[in-house]
Parts: sequence; C-alpha cells; structure tokens
Amino acid sequence: MEVGGISILQLIILLVLLLLFILPAAHVLFSSRSHGGAKFGWIIGILLFSWLAYAAFLIITQPVKDAQAANKSNHS
Repeated sequence: MEVGGISILQLIILLVLLLLFILPAAHVLFSSRSHGGAKFGWIIGILLFSWLAYAAFLIITQPVKDAQAANKSNHS
C-alpha cells in the first residue's frame, strides 16, 4: 500500500528517524539541568551534532536533585 508514492514502511522509517533526531532536543528543552543561554547552547549543539552533544549534555550537566543534596552536605 502506498500513500502518494511513499510506502507505509518508508513512512514508518522516516518517523522513527525523525523521533530519534527530535528526542534529545526535546529532553534538553524540558530538562531542569540547564537554564537560559546554556539551554539554548545545548539545543543548538544537539541540533547540529545530535546524539554526540546529547551524550555530552548528560555527562556534563548534573540532575538538580543531586546538586541540592551536595549543597546540603557541604553546609553540614
């Protein structure tokens, strides 16, 4: 079955590839790991270098709850 010259399988593959490209950017956009200009920089990096920049984002930035726990232990 074809839709306008594109088979259903091709359409599914295209949607999966699009999701794999969009998912990292969406995670950075809605993440609390970075704010303001840094978030904009991560989005640009991910749009240009996709999963490589996303891996760097996950390694370099720390989850907020871990940072708050570190602050509490430093003040004790």
